[in-house]
Amino acid sequence: MSGVAINNLIEKIDQDGSGLRGYKNTIQFEFTDVGETYNVQFLEDKAVVVDEVERAACVVQITSENFEKLVAGELNPQTAFFFGKIKAKGDLSQLLKLSSILDYYQK
Repeated sequence: MSGVAINNLIEKIDQDGSGLRGYKNTIQFEFTDVGETYNVQFLEDKAVVVDEVERAACVVQITSENFEKLVAGELNPQTAFFFGKIKAKGDLSQLLKLSSILDYYQK
């Protein structure tokens, strides 16, 4: 299921890359409930899943259910982080950028 949610986000970005606003970085998503990891590389106006990265800018730990809610706009990223539904390692400023990207694609 988590792969489906990642693909849904990538499809939204493919249809309209302007929501990335030139963002260029790699975020690693670790789905804690299913033991899956996806590296999503954001490339200014598109996003792709890559097999391996030397180092992700940020590692986001979340359940697949909560990620699906984030993508669907049913869960606020800041609130989820505050209540421990999202955990992160690395550059935490990337979470703010990811939050604004998710906000754009929830419209």
